[in-house]
Amino acid sequence: MLAVLASLALLAQASGTVVLSEIMYNPDGKTLGLDEHMEWIELYNASEEGVNLAGMMLSDGNNQMYLGHYLLAPGAYAVVCVNEASFRSIYGEGVRLIPWSGEWTRLRNSSDQVILYGEDGTVMESVTYYDSWGAQGTNPSTADGDGSSLERIDLTGPNDESNWAPSEDFSHTDEEGDPVCWGTPGEENSLN
Repeated sequence: MLAVLASLALLAQASGTVVLSEIMYNPDGKTLGLDEHMEWIELYNASEEGVNLAGMMLSDGNNQMYLGHYLLAPGAYAVVCVNEASFRSIYGEGVRLIPWSGEWTRLRNSSDQVILYGEDGTVMESVTYYDSWGAQGTNPSTADGDGSSLERIDLTGPNDESNWAPSEDFSHTDEEGDPVCWGTPGEENSLN
């Protein structure tokens, strides 16, 4: 019986079960705030079972963030953010936040890697992003400091430039009432 339970626990954390779905690596400092207050990473449960994230780790290969107890429901999104108070001041109380401990990865604005490790230390997901992802000709990517996040287009697809692009949800407004894009934390990506 214990062997069956252990096998089920490992299956619940199998590669592809929990995926990286959105990254806010370079927020718009004018409307969102500074990187050290507004960076965030979104996770999505692509399985048909709830997954307890306790013991999983997010890292950029240097700093480690250990995820706390959080049951991520099937088909649900949740966010790991650098600063809860700053995040809530912009996005409100409705976004599900995952508790964590350790040191924030400090996502670099030019390029960085985000790695999700399972409780047993195996790599579940990894993406290396670049600030050029989503650039249009000579225009820089809107995910590179212009308010958009990087969204995964196909949640079960590859982790390369062809499957990541700047978010396009302009449902928020700045202080002047102009539409701004701040990504879609905790909800379906605007590109899905």
